[in-house]
Amino acid sequence: MPFKPVEHAKCPKCGKSVYAAEEMVAGGYKWHKFCFKCALCNKQLDSVSCCEHLAELYCKHCHGRKYGPKGIGYGIGAGALTMDTGEQFGNKVCEMT
Repeated sequence: MPFKPVEHAKCPKCGKSVYAAEEMVAGGYKWHKFCFKCALCNKQLDSVSCCEHLAELYCKHCHGRKYGPKGIGYGIGAGALTMDTGEQFGNKVCEMT
C-alpha cells in the first residue's frame, strides 16, 4: 500500500494548506491567522468581529456598509437620502425595469 500524505484544508484567501497550529475557522472555511483580515479595510479580525460572505471575510462595519440596508437611519446621517450604489465596494449597478 503506497503512502498517502494527509490532505490539509486550503485557505480561501491564499490557497495554501492550513495546519492546526495556525488555523482560524469562520463560515465553514479554515483560514491562516495572517489571512484572517477584512477584505475591505485589512483590519485583523477575531472570532467575534468577523462576518463571512461568499468565502470572503469582513469586519462587522465593512460588512454592514457593503451588504447592509441603505437609507436614512442606517449610518448615513440624518436628513439625507443617498443615491450611493456601493460601486466603491465592488457592487454592480442594477437598473430598475
